Amino acid sequence: MILPGFEYRKATSVADAIALYNDFEGKARYLAGGTDLMPLLKYRLAAPAAIIDLKGIEELKAIAAIDGWLTIGANVTLFELKNHPVVKEYFPLLYQSLDATSCETLQMRATIGGNLLQDTRCIEYNKSLEWRAARGFCLKMGGKCCNVVPHSRVCLSNYCSDNALSLVALSAEADLAEAGGEKTAGLEKIYTGSGSKPFVVEPGTLLTRIRIPLEKSKGVYEKLRVRNSIDYPLAAVAVAMKKSVARVCVGGVGPAPLVYELAGTDEGTLRDAANSASTDARAVPNAILSPAYRKKMVGVLFRRAVQKVLREGA
Repeated sequence: MILPGFEYRKATSVADAIALYNDFEGKARYLAGGTDLMPLLKYRLAAPAAIIDLKGIEELKAIAAIDGWLTIGANVTLFELKNHPVVKEYFPLLYQSLDATSCETLQMRATIGGNLLQDTRCIEYNKSLEWRAARGFCLKMGGKCCNVVPHSRVCLSNYCSDNALSLVALSAEADLAEAGGEKTAGLEKIYTGSGSKPFVVEPGTLLTRIRIPLEKSKGVYEKLRVRNSIDYPLAAVAVAMKKSVARVCVGGVGPAPLVYELAGTDEGTLRDAANSASTDARAVPNAILSPAYRKKMVGVLFRRAVQKVLREGA
């Protein structure tokens, strides 16, 4: 498919990128790796007046262990991050989720910032303009209701980042730059829970860094998908354990990650927590597997991931 027309600008700094965005009065999109943005442009799911290339901003490419945090620039590629020695030593959960993301060819192009801020997905939405026009625009495209759940005025498209789940489970924080300055927020706080507008991040705001507390942890990432090579998660569970405390994040079954803190790891507590996660999963018929199966598998993956972490520590 042919890309639509747009102007191209290359930013040299974070401030320059934000200024360029404002020059185009918000009718622009940031470009990092492009693995998520290019399909959106080809499908006409995004039609910006300008593309602002961030690849020339050196400060967004750094990985550093500073003051008890691992600080990761938003333009670090998934492949580079996966092979970083600190990630392998301290964060096996993050390593597993990075390794499970698509294939190595795309990992070498895709960036961690782009992976975290990818749009939600739906079998009724991620189609060509011609297909969507013939079907009738859904709520996410400005229509009056959801095409998956009749008469619904709430979009339940799926947020499908593998690495957001592991980073949320690891209590990561996000640094966000905007025209008025920079702020930091817990990563789980950037999600709205709405598929139509999945992030609280305002237009033009730039994710600059992700910071993870530099504490060694055990972890497991479990992912449901049809094809092991490139598929997005149809359900996924990330578990990070520090000392005896387990933090679990569930995704792929609704517009935002779900977070659980386990009060204990005995069989009864684990069973109840897995059942709660399965109940909470907002699965609807917007993926290639049935909602009932995906909800059930949330509980299965939850128990499996926690049990693997516990076995690792035994």
